[in-house]
Amino acid sequence: MTWTEKHDQFCLKNSIPPAAKLLWQWLIREGVAEEVEPDLSEFNHWVEKHRGKGYAHNYLKQMFNVLVENRVIQTIKQYSWKVFKLIVRPLEWLKPRKKQKLHNPNSTYKTPTPNPTNSVDQDVQQQHILSNQQLMSEEGIHFDTEETEVLNRPNFEIKAALLLFKLRGATEKINNPEGWVRHCLRRRYWEQPRNYSAICQHFGGAVMKIEDYFYQVQNYE
Repeated sequence: MTWTEKHDQFCLKNSIPPAAKLLWQWLIREGVAEEVEPDLSEFNHWVEKHRGKGYAHNYLKQMFNVLVENRVIQTIKQYSWKVFKLIVRPLEWLKPRKKQKLHNPNSTYKTPTPNPTNSVDQDVQQQHILSNQQLMSEEGIHFDTEETEVLNRPNFEIKAALLLFKLRGATEKINNPEGWVRHCLRRRYWEQPRNYSAICQHFGGAVMKIEDYFYQVQNYE
């Protein structure tokens, strides 16, 4: 399978950053609709060869998660931060599903066959929850995995909430961190003009979508 204009359209529609797009192109070469075990360090060597410098590990992991969140890839097993067993989904799979016709009670009922993809998607969702839980724990904020209202949020929303938490003085000034973060996510504090301005200033004042700030390279080796 080769990269097409429809892939570009999908990236634009879903605001996929250039680095994540490049990673997707590289993964397609590894194989589509089949289990593969790519090593992200090999991708980084390839980037370094053509760009002069590879991506920071944290940023590369963020780009990988962007593809997971957009259902471009589904991880089956993780061996380390950089090596996975995964499936790159065909572009046709990513198209919105057509609405199913209403069930006719007079038709013959067929027992649905189990779909192995469902269990894989559940694993991906669980990995997403654990990743967000770890981000929270690093800032001293703890949520059980059952707290899906919080932990199932997009990765950039968690990072935006944590940044505002730190800008507000963190645990030194906020007595109930978990409660504050929950309210922040529910009410989307980062969209309030004052908070949006604070985030912009933190990243140098450039105007862009909030999610784009958290896809930028913030940590260098």
